[in-house]
Parts: sequence; structure tokens; C-alpha cells
Amino acid sequence: MKRLFYLLFCISLIGCGEKKPQKPANFIPEEKMIRILADVHTAEARVERALTYPDTALMTFNHYQKEILNQHEVSEEQFRSTYRYYLENIAEMDRLYEVIIDTLSIRESRAQVRADSAVKNVTLPVEQQP
Repeated sequence: MKRLFYLLFCISLIGCGEKKPQKPANFIPEEKMIRILADVHTAEARVERALTYPDTALMTFNHYQKEILNQHEVSEEQFRSTYRYYLENIAEMDRLYEVIIDTLSIRESRAQVRADSAVKNVTLPVEQQP
């Protein structure tokens, strides 16, 4: 989550230009981009939590990102050009990330509920008395 907020902070520093960039020809629809970015941030968090070596983490994250793009049937160039468009349109990027943050919060809540119910369903062995 720290990286997400750092990314948003950096984006806000870029500022808005006077001319509004055009959407690329291969623009990914907003709803699909939200799902992709939520998946990318989830993968990033998993890699960050599991791996301590930066090189290994980067390779693992790149692998996950390719899998996510394939799953959503999006090319890397399509993803990058759409992301670049959002970087140049801060207001739209802010709106997009509001939904992404809500999506990630819901995913986190669901994961917590599953984890809590898994813990409740585990039965501890009863000590045998001699």
C-alpha cells in the first residue's frame, strides 16, 4: 500500500499540461484497467511480502504482471500506452485510483474474513491423558 500512495504522490507532482492528450487507439476501457491495476498491485504486495532479494522480487513481479496481462487479454504495449495516457491526465488517474483503492480494500476484507473462518474451522488436537 505504501508504494501505491507513493505512486499517487509522484503522479500528482507531474502536474497537468495545458493540452489534453488523446486516448491511444488501443485504449483499455476504464473498468478493465481498474481490474488489471488492482491485480497488479495485489501481485506486487504478494511479491513484496514473500521475497527479500530485490532482483528476485523484480523478476517474480514481472512474471506475474505478464500473467495478469495475458489473463485480461491485453498486450504490454496496450497496457503501457493506456497507463501513459492516465499519467498525463491526473484527474482521470485520481478517479481511477479511487476505485482501485476501494477494490483493493474489498479484496483485503474478503481475504481477512476467509482467514478468520479458516482459523475458526481448525480444531486443535485434544491432549490425551495417561
